[in-house]
Amino acid sequence: MDEIIVRTARAMASHPRLQMLAILAQGEQTPTQLAETLHRPLCGVSQHLRVLATASLISRRRSGARSYYRAESSYRLTTLSGKLAAWLNTLLKAPRSHENKHPELAQVRDVSAKPAEALHRVVFEATTAFTDLRRLQLLRYVGRRQGVDAQELGASLSMSPQAMSRHLRKLVRRGYLQAERLGHRVVYKPGRSYKTPIHRRLFEIIEATWGQRYLS
Repeated sequence: MDEIIVRTARAMASHPRLQMLAILAQGEQTPTQLAETLHRPLCGVSQHLRVLATASLISRRRSGARSYYRAESSYRLTTLSGKLAAWLNTLLKAPRSHENKHPELAQVRDVSAKPAEALHRVVFEATTAFTDLRRLQLLRYVGRRQGVDAQELGASLSMSPQAMSRHLRKLVRRGYLQAERLGHRVVYKPGRSYKTPIHRRLFEIIEATWGQRYLS
């Protein structure tokens, strides 16, 4: 299952693909229509669509010689891709509504960016935490033990100190883990305060695929 999570997260962690998902959330499109709207080469758009379709974040129907893509999974809503596709469809359809609903999203409040662009940055940043198998291993290990230091993590998961430090920083910054100093040790626990509600909801969807709760 972790491999599926990583593959799906990598499909989501792309600004061009998030732009396409936002357009498809408004209604189905052909690759040519998407290319014209985004001012991108058709070959590049087609490649991005294949990645999204392989992850089952979008589905396709054929009508004659044309293919039409829409923002829904070909799998049931109870599956990982089904849940993520439905969530993204709702989230990306109306970025301004999320700016109003969640004023605590500093990135969305950034007046230097359009609401859609700011929202895409939040989704991208939240998703990149799950694009590496080692970070999923860290989340699962810490979640099962409710408190562990870096030395134990490195020994149990066979990671170098440099890689361990890099992955832990990324997870802590997003609120998926929290770090507490106990004397000379830094102990890592499951996160209690997520960076944004988007980070929280994404983690809840992914966590559900593991079949157990890791939140305190």
